[in-house]
Amino acid sequence: MPLTQIVANLQFEMIGRPDGTVPARTLWLTGYERSNLGPALAGRGARLVQDPHPQMDFFTRSDNIQFARRGVVAHTVASYGLHKEYHTPADEIGLIDFTHMTDAITSLVRPIRWLANARFTPAWNTGGQPPPARAPAGAP
Repeated sequence: MPLTQIVANLQFEMIGRPDGTVPARTLWLTGYERSNLGPALAGRGARLVQDPHPQMDFFTRSDNIQFARRGVVAHTVASYGLHKEYHTPADEIGLIDFTHMTDAITSLVRPIRWLANARFTPAWNTGGQPPPARAPAGAP
């Protein structure tokens, strides 16, 4: 699909455990302040807040960045609370908080359905779109 036909990109990752720095059963959006998408979804009931870990730069470290650098309003929805088991053998299914995950995801169903069917077009806030990736040194 041509990028010009993609209105927005929402990645979902690390939503199985709550982040104690945000309200219960809430997810956060990387780069929330960069576009009007997060506030629009939150305004329609999504339990979605600004990334509480800006120092971790998740916006540019998540898969959404490839779309964002090409102009698509793209963010990642997460609730990663920086738990020590991340990407270790100790990160077992027993640590998943299914109530948190189900409630947070459920809060997004109607707002995302609205997004898919509305005339609303997400837009970058002034200065919010990241610059295109630079080619590695010596690349054509």
